[in-house]
Amino acid sequence: MRYLGMVGLTVRRGQQEGLAKYTFSPQEREVQAKALHQACDFLESVYLATCNRVEVIFLCRRGTPVSEYRRRIHGFFAARSQAGTAKEPTARIAAQGLHAYEKDGAAEHLFCVAAGLDSLNPGDSQILGQVKDALQVAQRLGLAGPHLQLVFEEAFQAAKRVRSKTSLGARPVSMVSLAFNLIDARTKGPATVALIGAGEMTRQCGEHLRGRAECNLLFVNRTVSKVVELAASCGGRALALDAFLAAPGHVEVIVTATSAREPLLGRAFFAALQGSAPVVIDLAVPRDTDVQAAAAAGVQLFDIDHLKAEAEHNRRAREAEIAEARIIIDEALEALRRRVFERDISPIVRDLRSQGQAAADELLKQLFDNGLAKLDEVHRDHIRRFGQQVVNRLLHLPTVGLKRLAQDHGMEAVEAFLQGVRDDHHGQ
Repeated sequence: MRYLGMVGLTVRRGQQEGLAKYTFSPQEREVQAKALHQACDFLESVYLATCNRVEVIFLCRRGTPVSEYRRRIHGFFAARSQAGTAKEPTARIAAQGLHAYEKDGAAEHLFCVAAGLDSLNPGDSQILGQVKDALQVAQRLGLAGPHLQLVFEEAFQAAKRVRSKTSLGARPVSMVSLAFNLIDARTKGPATVALIGAGEMTRQCGEHLRGRAECNLLFVNRTVSKVVELAASCGGRALALDAFLAAPGHVEVIVTATSAREPLLGRAFFAALQGSAPVVIDLAVPRDTDVQAAAAAGVQLFDIDHLKAEAEHNRRAREAEIAEARIIIDEALEALRRRVFERDISPIVRDLRSQGQAAADELLKQLFDNGLAKLDEVHRDHIRRFGQQVVNRLLHLPTVGLKRLAQDHGMEAVEAFLQGVRDDHHGQ
């Protein structure tokens, strides 16, 4: 794990606007993930983006510190912002909030992310699937190889154990579940709820409201065909985005979670609303709602930033559960260290034994060609086996010593020792 790095931003540090600067839209994700990989010169990389975080997990090139990759990552996104519509104050805020982890710390952070321990809601039920999807995309693009796959595999196993062995897993929560109480508070009687977008959050909100006879569900999307089936399954009606924005009618609740780069709900939309101002739950990054326009219209707006206070309350209430989960994470990290250690030290041990056996074979050949030239093959085999046993016994102590050196001081110490041996050998 000595070349593992992880740089990212969460909504807790960068706010919703800052997070948007580091987020690719679904349409550009694959192209931009490859561009990021090439611009930063990673050996391997995975780009992960959720509603409340962006993470870049990568393998450093030898001699290049994680701090340098942090600078490159920020530079890549800063260049995109300058070419787009992001404003400079937002860029500065996001840059200051970037976190960076390396080596074991990066692995630990990834494990906590996959298990939902670093989410706004501890035990987030969606994050593991999002991390798996990010790895699959990176593998399909040829950006992630065997080294990151090993780390991610252990992270997935740790996350599954957290979900199965702690009450965090028994009562999973997700970002969208924070919106359910807000929705329920306004839908105790007859109510129209507009769900804008065609993603996972829209589906979950629709399923949460499905079967409520007094709820009139509108599934709104720019491409209406993408929500027709979902609307039918939830007992709602599909509507094109342009039509809804032009004539929204009377709506009690609006939940929006699209990938639009500019606000959808502005002054014209709020002016077209009928009846009392709705509750708007904006789960999009960047926001789908013009904040000033919503305030002017008397709209109650809840976005990801507003949900943080409730999320932190949940976190404090579940500290004992989190502590139990962290024990599982620590055990999983130790298992990963052992796997990485075996992977790194095994070739060195094999090479050491191969060199020792080759030296013994060369000496035996000289012996058989000269002093023991008349020895029959049966006796030669006995001597060869004896020579192999001698090599194994002689190499046992240095092999154990190298493994202990690696465990106590890392593979860098082993490589320095072997380099010193090679230099001494060449100098003789």
